Amino acid sequence: MILDVKTVKKLKNTAWRKDNPIKIAEYREKDKWTLKKRCARRNITEDEFLNRLEEQKHCCKICEIKISINDSAIDHNHETGDFRGILCKTCNRALGLFKDSPKVLEGYYGES
Repeated sequence: MILDVKTVKKLKNTAWRKDNPIKIAEYREKDKWTLKKRCARRNITEDEFLNRLEEQKHCCKICEIKISINDSAIDHNHETGDFRGILCKTCNRALGLFKDSPKVLEGYYGES
C-alpha cells in the first residue's frame, strides 16, 4: 500500500505525540496562548469558550464527565464552522469516527 505525503506526516505526528506526552504537557503549560490559538482556529473568543465551559458546568456536552481546559475539545459543525460546545477528547474523537453524522448514530440506534 502506498501512502500519500499527508498521511505519512499525520502518522509520524501521531506517533510523536504518543511517545512524548510529557513534552506536550510542558508546552501546553508554559504556552499562555494555547487557548487563544485554539479559539482563534474555531473563530470563537476565549470568553465564549470559558462561558460555555461554565454553562456546561465544566463537563463534556455529550458524556458529562468533568473536563479541564487542557483536556477539552472545541466541537464545531464541519460544514458551517458553527461552535456547538465543548467535549472531552474521547467524545470529540468518537464524533469524528462517526463523521459527525447524526444519521449514522440514529441508524444504529434505530435498528435496536
